[in-house]
Amino acid sequence: MPGRKSKRRKWKKAAIVVLKWVSAILPVCAFIYILYYYKQLDFLKEKKETVSKTEVISNSDSLETFSNNAKEALLKNIAIQNNEWHSVGGVAIHSMTIVNGTNKKLSSVDVEFKYLSETQTVVTSKIVNIKAAVAPGKSHKVSDVSVGYVNNSVVGCDTRVANAKF
Repeated sequence: MPGRKSKRRKWKKAAIVVLKWVSAILPVCAFIYILYYYKQLDFLKEKKETVSKTEVISNSDSLETFSNNAKEALLKNIAIQNNEWHSVGGVAIHSMTIVNGTNKKLSSVDVEFKYLSETQTVVTSKIVNIKAAVAPGKSHKVSDVSVGYVNNSVVGCDTRVANAKF
């Protein structure tokens, strides 16, 4: 029966080839199905453009209700006294006294710090918001205000009130 053996061999060879292809394709199909099932194929879809809309609900700066001349006059009446600072690991730590010379209660102050080199040129300038409630005509001591990293070449600091909120 040599004919039968050759038919079996041909069938076995064909079955082995088909089995190899199925064993190669089936895991790939299973992997794609798992990605589809767990919704991990989102990268194939077109992404919708995100549209953002910004609305100003309220103006946080109460000085804008005054005219420019009145604003400058009010800012001149707010002063920074006794500005003492030191650098700790490159971070400037300030202790200062805020004097409110106006007739309105002060809720926060934006202070501009100008760090100077030995030749009195400005190395860096930073503006920090300090929240301190200061009654009209009074002063308030603020300590441990961290302004940020400063250069080692900084030898002085000038301060001025940049903005205020009443």
